[in-house]
Amino acid sequence: MKFITGAAILAIAAGTTHAHAQTAPADAATAEVSGGTQDEARSGGEIVVTGRATTFANTQVTEPMLDRQSALTSVNDVIKELPGVFVAEGDAFGSSDWATSISIRGFSSGGGGQQIGSTIDGLPNGGSGYGGGSRANRYLDVLNLKTVTVSQGTADISSRSNEALGATLDYVTTDPTRDTRYRFTLAGGDFGARKIYGRVDTGQFAGDTRAFVSASTSRVKDWIGGSGETRRDHVDAKIVSHIDRVKLTGWVSYDDADEAEFGSVSPEMFANDPNHDAYTDNWTGIPYIDQGYRSTSRALRRNFFTYLRGETDLGEVKLSGAGYYHRMRGRGDFAPPYLVDVRNDGAGNPESEFTGSQPTVIGGGNLGRYYFVDPTGAKATFLTGCTGTAAIPAVYAPRCYAVGSTPVMSYRHTHYENDRGGLTADAAWTHDFGAFQNTLRGGLWWERGRANQLRDWHKITNALVGPAFDGKPYYQQFSTDYDLDEIMYYVEDAVTYGPLTARFGVKQFFLDQRRAELLNGRAVTELNSNSRPLISTGIVYHAPIDGLEAFAGYSQNFAAIGNGPLGEPREVIARIKPETANNIEIGARYSTPRVKASLTAYDIKFNNRIQSISANLVTGIDYLEEQDSVYLNVGGIKSRGIEAALAYRVTQGLTLSGNYTYNHATYIGTGNAAQDADIGVTPGRQVINSPRNMWVAAADYARGVFKVGAAAKFVGDRFIGSDGDATAPSFTTVDAYAGIDLGEVNAVMKGMSLTVQATNLADRRYLAGADGGSAFLGTPRTVTAALTFDF
Repeated sequence: MKFITGAAILAIAAGTTHAHAQTAPADAATAEVSGGTQDEARSGGEIVVTGRATTFANTQVTEPMLDRQSALTSVNDVIKELPGVFVAEGDAFGSSDWATSISIRGFSSGGGGQQIGSTIDGLPNGGSGYGGGSRANRYLDVLNLKTVTVSQGTADISSRSNEALGATLDYVTTDPTRDTRYRFTLAGGDFGARKIYGRVDTGQFAGDTRAFVSASTSRVKDWIGGSGETRRDHVDAKIVSHIDRVKLTGWVSYDDADEAEFGSVSPEMFANDPNHDAYTDNWTGIPYIDQGYRSTSRALRRNFFTYLRGETDLGEVKLSGAGYYHRMRGRGDFAPPYLVDVRNDGAGNPESEFTGSQPTVIGGGNLGRYYFVDPTGAKATFLTGCTGTAAIPAVYAPRCYAVGSTPVMSYRHTHYENDRGGLTADAAWTHDFGAFQNTLRGGLWWERGRANQLRDWHKITNALVGPAFDGKPYYQQFSTDYDLDEIMYYVEDAVTYGPLTARFGVKQFFLDQRRAELLNGRAVTELNSNSRPLISTGIVYHAPIDGLEAFAGYSQNFAAIGNGPLGEPREVIARIKPETANNIEIGARYSTPRVKASLTAYDIKFNNRIQSISANLVTGIDYLEEQDSVYLNVGGIKSRGIEAALAYRVTQGLTLSGNYTYNHATYIGTGNAAQDADIGVTPGRQVINSPRNMWVAAADYARGVFKVGAAAKFVGDRFIGSDGDATAPSFTTVDAYAGIDLGEVNAVMKGMSLTVQATNLADRRYLAGADGGSAFLGTPRTVTAALTFDF
């Protein structure tokens, strides 16, 4: 019996394009073995997907959704119109990872934690945390993005991620074209945004082999004051080759980013001034004020990622294997308004941290901090009885020190290193037994990762003048290694009997984690954080009504223990377990040439969250040494809701579409009121950064040489702190685009096209992503244009 895959149907269910879904033969259990990726093609404003029936909800980014995005935008932003998804960024270009958050069904990547998994062409991204992680925008240019598959509750059992407690995002790269092509794109717009992009596709050569290489460079200034500039240089390359019955795919990317940050504000600050955050844009020479200077709060990241995948189809048996390597080097910057006193230079003597006359102090504690020095370089004496002002506390105030005193300031660097490599293997056997068809598949994932975090302190050379700092640090505070060895296996059997397909599978993670402090005592902590066998099961029923199918699924999702608890003694963390969530989904999908619709209901329970709780609030555990806090698996999230979507093709070129999300995601308490207060959670309150109501309405038209479209999104009220005290009001934004094929207008301009995009067309002011009691300012109206040349 013919069926429409869930991915194809829900691609338009986000509500932004028309799509034709290919049909599959009666053995609907035919499996993909490439680690979760799908074979897709984009052309003429359509997405055609071949795959298999899914027992869980998933959606895909469509071509009009990509058209609505600037050529300078982040790949993270393109999923914002999908059902159940709330994406918040500091500007229209995703210039700041610090200000970026994604929330799906109450689970977050960003301000609310790291609970959403990400993969690149089905391979793991290595974590999305700000401190040492790498989001998808570090791996590929948006102009090389084919689509993003979003599994809102659970992903395919083969998905490789150890932080997918909630959803999983799979970013899929474009393939090289079959014909030789040279493409150049020039883009620019508001806030000094500019980008140059070039790509060369070889076309087919050496039999059935094709490749491309692209490079881009972009710059954009912050929209608030213009003092912070984000720079990004990026290279992508891909090769696809068929040798006999084997398909080989190789990918290489390099990304070099230097990002200025955005600051968060309270609702009261936003009400008073919705156009400015907590950062400043002019250097004053007063360190207490200049600690908020935008250009000193930066994220520098360099990422290199490569993989090679091989696939073969032997008839009833399909095999796939891949190997990958990722290297990240990064730095996070901040400018504290003081120098740390780490060497006893003697009372009244010049301070070596200021003069730079001594070698760097490696490790150890500190003797305090100082804010001004006298003309000799010794600590300046605070004037007894001096008081500060409402803006500057006394110890930071220049007037509270003798005339001739000089302010001092640090430039603090936190360095991140991450090297990891891994292998994946998948196999599937499909056989038609006559009365029923059966697919048995399984796979392995192995990864080894080595990471380091190091913090050092540099003196700002002259705090009166600007943020330039000494090259030699005066203090190296810590250096910590984190090692991870991980193995995951999965096995699944799927049986198709007439219109019904049933699946049952099990996956399990085995993780060996190690933390080694290279300074300050050289403590070592080792932990085996294995999961129990995790179940994934479900059914798909293809109804007698053509185009209608129903599905139901149950899965257990998993997140590994993070690096934070590894800093505690073994006795403190011995009892904690990896986090798991139980996910139930039930829904229906309907697809005809003119109407696409879907409805999904879900129920998720996550009640073993790892929490740090003050030790005096915990009883019944005997620790070998006194601790200020302990880690326990207590509390979590309970999430219930619905996601509905509808798309209607009015004419051949016009599609109207929309979706609605109701998400009742609330905190589960610890069962102890004092512990709830200690961790800042109010049981029963809506989860931070998780709107209860959202909707999208879109219209897209493509005919002849023109294409045009717009989408409006409503985001309801949401809490910006886990205690549920502060609220960000609801808002509605409208994004739009218009494009023209100039070559069809005039033959002289053959191969040229122009696209104009506008984000937040009505220029609404709103609060975006939460930052633990405060929130980042929403993106203002931003207009960009891109001119593309194809030869």
